[in-house]
Amino acid sequence: MLHSPSPIHPSDPLQNAELYRLLVDSIEDYAIFMLDATGHVASWNRGAQNLKGYKRKDIIGQHFSIFYTPEDIAIDKPAFELERASQIGRIEDEYWRVRQDGTQFWANVVITALHGENDELIGFAKVTRDLTERKRNEDILQSANEKLRRQQQELETLNGAKDEFIAIASHQLRTPATGVKQFLGLLMEGYAGELTDQQQEFVTRAYNTNARQISLVNDLLRVAQVDAGKVVLSKESTDICKIVREITEEVQNTIKSRKQTIDVTMPDEAHLTVDVDPSRFRMVMENLIDNASKYTRHGGKVSVVVEQGETMVTLRVIDTGVGIDTLSQAKLFTKFSRIPNELSDSVSGSGLGLYWVKKIVELHGGTIEVTSKAGTGSTFTVTVPRGTR
Repeated sequence: MLHSPSPIHPSDPLQNAELYRLLVDSIEDYAIFMLDATGHVASWNRGAQNLKGYKRKDIIGQHFSIFYTPEDIAIDKPAFELERASQIGRIEDEYWRVRQDGTQFWANVVITALHGENDELIGFAKVTRDLTERKRNEDILQSANEKLRRQQQELETLNGAKDEFIAIASHQLRTPATGVKQFLGLLMEGYAGELTDQQQEFVTRAYNTNARQISLVNDLLRVAQVDAGKVVLSKESTDICKIVREITEEVQNTIKSRKQTIDVTMPDEAHLTVDVDPSRFRMVMENLIDNASKYTRHGGKVSVVVEQGETMVTLRVIDTGVGIDTLSQAKLFTKFSRIPNELSDSVSGSGLGLYWVKKIVELHGGTIEVTSKAGTGSTFTVTVPRGTR
């Protein structure tokens, strides 16, 4: 015959004490034990034995400093912690503690002072958790972060050295290259006597090659400056429409030589002023318009649209060219990126232009985006704040 368990009577102090003892003793993941007022172990649960290795009969009556490292004992840390707990009621600490076999574990320790009816100190309750695994993971993470930090510093140092090298090397290259260009120009103009047709052809080829070299050096210098944070914009109230008109007039001969057309759409008003660095913003638009023409087949069309907003101005450069596939668009504005297409082999370039353009637009507080599809042309959209008006 089955017997019903004895009912629990919450009002029975003896039964409550026994239940509490059973509860504490049955916990295996936490060391929960009592210390008397002098710090000697007065009780010991199953979790304490699992964690620290001592059996109840071996640890009862021992001073709790046995759990501390020699370094902590040397600075009298056990006494300090009991003193602090008795003063403020409770302390919590995380540090290395020692098992019976001498091994150490990373412990979270809470010591709570216990007071009697007359507020006299009668002992301490101590709860300890083993957080060694968490500590190990934190140390691994901290070590990895420290390694990444050092690597980042090394990369920044190398990047700075690279930018400085590019700037110095580019400057040293540009000076003689410019001199070569001038002398070749004098030869082409007949200052050293009339050239034969073959000589004229060779000198012209050398002149064009030299011009491409100077263009590359200039691109390197501009990118090195912007990467080093040395570009300081000289903003002023600038007529954007005037800049666009001047550029489109200047490229007319190139557009005609490629049998292309270019048209411009602007707001009705004659002027549209924006706070920009005029020389650098002009170079942005020159780059975009030149790219649009270079990557458009003969007979194609380039359009420039200027749109006025309340606080922003938008400029779109639209072409009917070879277009850019979706995957290639992701790396379009990165350094030394040239997208292969049917015209790329015949078009010179450093792969730095659009990177520089994006940086300059962003320095103006603006954005640049591209929408394109292979074979159907591209639209580059630049948006900049109007600034004070």
